Amino acid sequence: MFDAGLEDEINGDYCTLLNKTKDNEFLNKLWPEGGEEKNVETQMDNVEELDNDVLEEHPIFNPQVHCKKQVPILGMRFENPKQLKSMLCNYAVKNGYQLWFEKNDNKRLLVLCCKGACTFRLWASWMSTEHNFQIKSLKSKHQCARNYKMGSIVNYRWIGSHYTKEILRRQKLTIRQLRLEVIKKFGIEVSINQCRRAKQYAMNIIEGTLIEHYAKLWSYGEEIRRSNPGSTVNMDVLTMPDGTNHFSKYYVCFDGVKKGWLEGCKRVIGIDGYFLKGYVTGELLCAVGKDARDQIYPISWAVVCVENKENWKWFLSLLSDDLNLGMGQCFTLMSTQHKGLMEAVKELLPRAEHRKCARHIVANFSKKFPGAQFVNLFWVACNATKEQYFKEIMKDIELMSPEASNYLIEKDPRTWSRAYYQVG
Repeated sequence: MFDAGLEDEINGDYCTLLNKTKDNEFLNKLWPEGGEEKNVETQMDNVEELDNDVLEEHPIFNPQVHCKKQVPILGMRFENPKQLKSMLCNYAVKNGYQLWFEKNDNKRLLVLCCKGACTFRLWASWMSTEHNFQIKSLKSKHQCARNYKMGSIVNYRWIGSHYTKEILRRQKLTIRQLRLEVIKKFGIEVSINQCRRAKQYAMNIIEGTLIEHYAKLWSYGEEIRRSNPGSTVNMDVLTMPDGTNHFSKYYVCFDGVKKGWLEGCKRVIGIDGYFLKGYVTGELLCAVGKDARDQIYPISWAVVCVENKENWKWFLSLLSDDLNLGMGQCFTLMSTQHKGLMEAVKELLPRAEHRKCARHIVANFSKKFPGAQFVNLFWVACNATKEQYFKEIMKDIELMSPEASNYLIEKDPRTWSRAYYQVG
């Protein structure tokens, strides 16, 4: 048995450790007795030679195995020490063992249980014949009871790696909720600080994954052009002073969609922007039409960093080229009241019959002038088919509140009331 009194001295120099562990059978295999001291690398070579004759019999660790079924096996091979330590963390959590990395660097790994009070021992190092990190010596039996405090072997990285997908799926998962789920799922005690760092670690993993995904947008665009010739794919990037490229905006319009709108859809286009509320923020700009059955017909979409006049001009310019809109003659455009969008339409499609979405108008109108009567009168005025009838409804609104009437007049009734729609 390993002398428990060595706990405070185990991290000393190699000579001290060698002199005080002569009676330990496990450690004697690692550091054989001899009159002269040997460096660590020479010792590693001596240990690796023990298994050279049966290399083909040693299993290779499969990371796809469920974490609760992962156990160390003598001779098992790993890609690197990090993979072995991750497996040992899963093993310790499943069984409640207090494993301790006594020697831990890029070349070797010595693992004890309960800091040497238990009989469990594991030694691993790099193989001499192939680039694998292998378990060279193992005493797998334990003489300790289950413990719910894992100590330093379970850290924020282990928690974050197990909950990366969950944090991505549940953006509003709080740190306290994460701690309770770890306790409930794995039966171990973790601190709030560990969970806070674990969440940040997982978010960094997610961000790195998303960066890799954004880098594939060029290939995605080329695949669209290859599979659907004639499609429009436009990607803009921002070149930083250090030479790196950052995503700016992305536009897609399929060739089949363009032909479908030109050949069988009504000359009405609705455009709007939508907030992206996931981990990656921004704006989704969309253009939709109406088919012969008055159903929604998607035309094109774009992802931009922010909704402003510059990005709307970029989007409308590409849309106009795809659909041959020219100056906007002979078609109706429906949109919100975004100032940048309205200015962009005036510059690029000055002859288009530009209409505003009544739902957006009434939503803002009801905030300033609450009450069901105001809302009902607005919809009556919106659906009025004759100008005279529209003016009568506006007089009723003016009698109730002159401010409400002025508010609606400022929104230009020609853009939201049917009384002013052009026929033909």
